[in-house]
Amino acid sequence: MMKEKLNMIKRMMLWSIVFMSLFGVSLEAQNDYREPELYKGEIIEIVSEEDSSVQTSGGEYYRRTQILKVELLDKEKEGEIIEIINNVDEVMAYTLEVEAGDDIYVFFEYDEEGNELAAHIHEFRRDKDIYILTAVFIILMVIVGGVKGLKSLITLGLTVAGIYYLLDGIVSGGHPIFLSIVVSFVLTIVTMFLVAGFNLKAISAIVGTFGGVIIAGLIALLVSNTSNLTGLGTTEAQMLMYSDHPVAFNIHGILFASILLGTLGAVMDVCMSIASAINEVTEANPLMSAMDLFKSGMNIGRDVMGTMVNTLILAYVGTSVFLILIFMVNDISYVDIVNMDLVATEIVRAISGTIGLICAIPLTAFVSATLEKKVVN
Repeated sequence: MMKEKLNMIKRMMLWSIVFMSLFGVSLEAQNDYREPELYKGEIIEIVSEEDSSVQTSGGEYYRRTQILKVELLDKEKEGEIIEIINNVDEVMAYTLEVEAGDDIYVFFEYDEEGNELAAHIHEFRRDKDIYILTAVFIILMVIVGGVKGLKSLITLGLTVAGIYYLLDGIVSGGHPIFLSIVVSFVLTIVTMFLVAGFNLKAISAIVGTFGGVIIAGLIALLVSNTSNLTGLGTTEAQMLMYSDHPVAFNIHGILFASILLGTLGAVMDVCMSIASAINEVTEANPLMSAMDLFKSGMNIGRDVMGTMVNTLILAYVGTSVFLILIFMVNDISYVDIVNMDLVATEIVRAISGTIGLICAIPLTAFVSATLEKKVVN
């Protein structure tokens, strides 16, 4: 029990450090805290490794102490070779156990007069691999997708820009519900017209998508109010709520925004599939009635719905695997689990998003069938 409490204290300390790094929150004794300057480095040699035990009030735990020889690779310290002491503690859930050849980021600790006291490992250098992976993704999109792949990359870039605008607007004091609706509407229009062109199927898909995501958001907002969801079930939400940022965040509004963003991609996919299919059917058989086109669209939508509903649910579950395993390992009862703020919020998020997707199917089929017949006639 004491060891578990010690682990909890260590994790709280780690989260406190992350909190200060992300939001600039400083302790009273460190009011002039500034994020340390980072230097790229490569571990060229592990000089020594030593295992030891540490006695604490919570019991005994083991620590591995590594003395590393590191070459700095950038800025004014490029080419310098330094030694770093790296401790790998058993009680820490997340530690950096490094090997020779690993790429890392290094920061220096200074005294009050600005003299270097010691160097420490900040984190592994993962950005390099991420850039390589991104480059491979872009190349494959262009090679396999051709012009459409290039259009998809453009829409992806616009999506990233839209999400940044939304988040920056929330941080700046904008209302998350209003911002998320505007961003979702703009992204839907731009994506559909870029991918499908300026035509009826794009217009039908836009109407269906926007209707579906709004329904999902409104249901989530309504249920979160009636079931007294605070939105503060996650550590991240609590960190945001109690940060020193001058803006008072609307947590329920942010929940609404997250529902819209999480549902938007899947709903766009379904709506475009239905609208495109109805357009093809109309061109193949212009004599089909609007009702027959609607039925065809619904049949297609039902087929797509089965896989897309699974996609949404699996996406939400996939991000919560560790949490679910914690419940199972600790044999927590169903009643306790389902009534937790965090779990209830995720269930509402998943089901409301799925309802929005389901509602988008008949809406898209109706709009598409109506518009296609009016143009044909």
